[in-house]
Parts: sequence; C-alpha cells; structure tokens
Amino acid sequence: MDILQELHGQVLLVAPSGRLDSETAGELELVLDDAGHAGRKHFVIDLAAVVYVSSAGLRVLLALAKRLDGGIGSVRLCGLSASVRQVFDIAGFTSMFSLFPNRHAALDQHPHRLDTPARLVDTAAQLLGATTGTTTTASADPERSEAAAHLLGVPASAEVLEKRSTVVGPAVEAKPAAAVPPPAPDSRWKRLFGKD
Repeated sequence: MDILQELHGQVLLVAPSGRLDSETAGELELVLDDAGHAGRKHFVIDLAAVVYVSSAGLRVLLALAKRLDGGIGSVRLCGLSASVRQVFDIAGFTSMFSLFPNRHAALDQHPHRLDTPARLVDTAAQLLGATTGTTTTASADPERSEAAAHLLGVPASAEVLEKRSTVVGPAVEAKPAAAVPPPAPDSRWKRLFGKD
C-alpha cells in the first residue's frame, strides 16, 4: 500500500491507495501512530484511491477518531467512492466522521490549515522593519508583536514590559548570601540546657 503524506499547516493529509484490509491496515495505523508521536493532531484522510475497506481498516480510522476525541484534535475523511461509502453506511461510521467530497473541500476552511511558521516569519519581518507585502504593522497589533517577540526570544516594547512587570523599583543585582553566624545563646538557652 502506498500512503502519501502532505503537511498543510498543522493538518496532515494522509492518502492511502489500494485496499485497506487486514493485510494493509497495519501500515496505515503505523503512519498515523508515528504522526501522533510527532505531535500531529489534525488529520485529513483522503480515501479517493482506496478501492476497498474492511473492518480492519475501519478499526484503524475509529482508533484515530477516539484518540483525538474531546477537542484534542480532528479527523476529516474525504473522497469516499460509492463502494467505500456503502461500507461506512452499513457499519454506522458515516455519522461518526466529518465527510467531504475531496481533499480540497476537506482542507478548505479547516481552522488548523494555516501555516503558523509562515505567519511567524511575517511577524518577525515586521518587527525587524522588513516589508513582506502585508499592510499590517507590528505596532498596530501589540499582542501579536509581544507574542512574536517572546517566540523570537527578544524583549517586547518598553510599554509592554512596563505594563507586564511586577517589579517595583530599580533592578538590583543579586549577591551571594554571606555566612550567618549562629545566634548567641541567651538566658533561655542557659535555663533549658544548663550550659553557658
């Protein structure tokens, strides 16, 4: 079984081809598990090139959906042929998944398909005074500027630092603590232990 993988922002498109049965379901399961261990939480599974799905294939898809249930991630299925759709209908899986006619429809308007690194590069370029073809300036969006500065490891603007600071007064250099001599015995010490 060939399994195509494409990353679209935070969404991993997985497109197996051929039969998805007891002999090949393990390959798809391995790909999905590896993606999960790599931190992938949003999937579009394109089944357009899949000609047959058995219960073993359905189990792999169900396991992925259960793993991402409860807002942890998302699974969208697309490109189901008439015969594959019939298997999903008979098994009652049609209502368990978000189904789309093709990969473009599944990816379009996906809330996690935006390429976050590209947005960070744009923000970093704006902070550095470079132009990237956008009209938004970093100063027009202080929250974005602060987030980008934090991600880049640079200080945010002075105004933002003053608003966020909890320190009152000038900064003080920390010095190592000097050895403190033990307290001198007082009259209570003498009364308790009878020693000078």
